[in-house]
Amino acid sequence: MTENAFFLDQHGCAKNQVDGELLIGILRGLGWVKTDVPEDASLIIVNSCGFIESAKTESLDAVMTARAAYPKAKVLLAGCLAERYAEDFRDTLPEADAFFGNGDLSRLPEVISALFPNTPKKAAETERPVLVPAQKGVCGGLRPELLSFPRSAYVKITEGCDNRCSFCAIPLIRGALRSRSIDDIVSECKALIARGVWELNLIGQDLAAFGCGVGEGSPVPDSAQESSINNHVARVPKSPLSRLLSAISALPGDFRVRLLYIHPDHFPRDILPVMTADSRFLPYFDIPFQSGDSGLLSLMNRRGSADLYRALVADIRAAFARAKSPYGTVALRTTILVGFPGETDESFETTARFLADIRSMWSGSFTWSCEEGTPAAAMKKRVTKKAAQKRLDTLKEIQIRITPEELAIFVGKPIEVLVEELIQEPAQPAKGDAEGAGDHGDAGLDGGVAIPASRLALGRAWFQAPEVDGSVVLQYEDNQKDISGRPIAPGSVVSAVVMAINGVDVEAVAR
Repeated sequence: MTENAFFLDQHGCAKNQVDGELLIGILRGLGWVKTDVPEDASLIIVNSCGFIESAKTESLDAVMTARAAYPKAKVLLAGCLAERYAEDFRDTLPEADAFFGNGDLSRLPEVISALFPNTPKKAAETERPVLVPAQKGVCGGLRPELLSFPRSAYVKITEGCDNRCSFCAIPLIRGALRSRSIDDIVSECKALIARGVWELNLIGQDLAAFGCGVGEGSPVPDSAQESSINNHVARVPKSPLSRLLSAISALPGDFRVRLLYIHPDHFPRDILPVMTADSRFLPYFDIPFQSGDSGLLSLMNRRGSADLYRALVADIRAAFARAKSPYGTVALRTTILVGFPGETDESFETTARFLADIRSMWSGSFTWSCEEGTPAAAMKKRVTKKAAQKRLDTLKEIQIRITPEELAIFVGKPIEVLVEELIQEPAQPAKGDAEGAGDHGDAGLDGGVAIPASRLALGRAWFQAPEVDGSVVLQYEDNQKDISGRPIAPGSVVSAVVMAINGVDVEAVAR
């Protein structure tokens, strides 16, 4: 064990990852050193998820494992699970030495001081610190280490949520919606680009609600777009998200922007002209429809309907088609919830047809988790676990059929690949080579000429978001370079041609 060394056990979503990166920055400012070897750590932080039951169990198991494996280390439970249950865990989770919520990460030093006091305390005097600051603003600060793959970063633009979907505990954990200012976000994007980040992934509980919550970070309306009294012509103000994207578009440089998680009930269509006018905005849309049955949507406290959602998808695709987008298509990802109280065989079939109709390139499905404090927890007409699992399997089968068909459009087309990791694998000898010839570029014994040694890498194209979608399996030769003329390495952007589709993955060759 090394004094002032910490190990971060990261769980949960991209928003929680940003929190983890901020925790790293705070601890480094206190003189701590991050280690990737938990045995060396005097502090183990479990940055937990508390969204659904399976995620909560995973985080709790991590605490139990850390305590059993590293009995001399201090174990800090941070993140959403601590935010939601810290007071309960004080009595029921002795394996954790302290609990720290995510409302104000800047107060982490208080917990560290309590865990590692300058003056040793007697066992009877030692208390397990519990600190759950109020949910205010959007936490920011230095992120000296990004936990994403090289040259990719998440940029959190909002915190909390006001949608109040009846199944969702996020407002109970993260609080009401708050937004950062446009200037603050643009400054962070500019700084990340200067650090070499190529892919900026904008995240929040709901990007569509950016600027609409309460708090000091909510942008003011664009006065130039407000209603004109003089000419009696009513003009609709630009949405805050549209104004943010316009500000990011004004930044110079070669980078890409991806928008993750936009609630369909208030999708701001005025972002589409901004995105189609600047090819650095990727036509990738993560829109969690949750259901295709209007009755269930109402029970979920959603204001939309299946028909409105179909129209939204059509509008997005039409906007990029009219603009003759160089990407050639739109990548749509959605999320579907099954087993929600009141879901019948008929309503599920309606949802299954909806998923087949919208032909999302990607989708994730999950079964309903009864979360205390949410309206759905009191609802009757529960669906059995067996029925919910069967419906989940059906949706997965539908998506497994659709994804390769949607990806097929890219075969023979050029793409940019952001390399995430290299896989060292020599190429097969060229046809006509003797066995083993060509490994070092020598001519074959029978006169055949060997091809240069080739390698494989894993990466992503524009239609694949980090962590959740398929990958690009990239073949390249030792002497090939990326688009900047440098040797291919993690973080390289490589020009390639798609050769084949293999399930949810794409096979490509560097050119």
